[in-house]
Amino acid sequence: MRGFLVFLGVLFVLSGGALAGAQLGPVDLSMLDAVAGAKEFVASPMALYAGGGAAGFGLLLIIIAAATGGGKKEKSTRVTTPAQAAAVETGERERAPAPETPVTKTAPAEAKASLVQSKPQPVLQPATAGAAPKPTASAQPPWSSPSDPPVAPPSDPRLLNRKRVSDLVSINDALKAYHAINSAYPKAAGLAGFSERGAAWIPGLAPDFISTLPRDPMQASDMSGPQYVYVSDGKDYKLLAHGVSLLGGTNVEVLGVRIDPTRNPTAKNASFGFWSPGFASA
Repeated sequence: MRGFLVFLGVLFVLSGGALAGAQLGPVDLSMLDAVAGAKEFVASPMALYAGGGAAGFGLLLIIIAAATGGGKKEKSTRVTTPAQAAAVETGERERAPAPETPVTKTAPAEAKASLVQSKPQPVLQPATAGAAPKPTASAQPPWSSPSDPPVAPPSDPRLLNRKRVSDLVSINDALKAYHAINSAYPKAAGLAGFSERGAAWIPGLAPDFISTLPRDPMQASDMSGPQYVYVSDGKDYKLLAHGVSLLGGTNVEVLGVRIDPTRNPTAKNASFGFWSPGFASA
């Protein structure tokens, strides 16, 4: 088929070229006298267009034959080694669709019974009169406010002191912001905290400079235990986590926090926090 297309294309190119060439140079047309009107057609401008079209069509046939032959050659020579042939065969097997698994029809009654048996049934616990509801995992200790993040259990002193450091840093940043605007710290007489002053244990700081003033995570509902305390005359201040244990905890002297040496600190009872130089011994 390819050879026939090439032959036909060459024939069209030659005949079309000859027909078009008759318009461009002197050609003996006496051989066409036997065909009525042929000589006049060849001599007319229409022959130029017809010859060019025929030559172009022949060239197109040659191009088609070359393209078709090249594709077949490429396809036939793609696999040249036994390893490549094995790889192609393996790929064809992988692309082959998997055989369909026969579906066994189940009677409606049997299918319904199977679904009932496979559905997990809830386990009902007998109700006990007067039993108190169990607390959920998200319940917060009574000494934490709703805005406070979950705190560590009392058995983990490392996380307790980490929270204390985090709280003191937040409060100290708020004190700096207050001082930048008012050129003074919030005044509070005597080193005291939530137990003595209530929620506003640093006057004027919340909610403009901090959303809420946090409480020590170990301060009990009866106000006993360690707590955060503050004192200031407006010019100087001291902010402490007072009466805390350092046993089993990590180093608390980070981010500017210092252990207060004026209160005879021990591993079981110490105070740490921030203060200005004028209140170092307050």
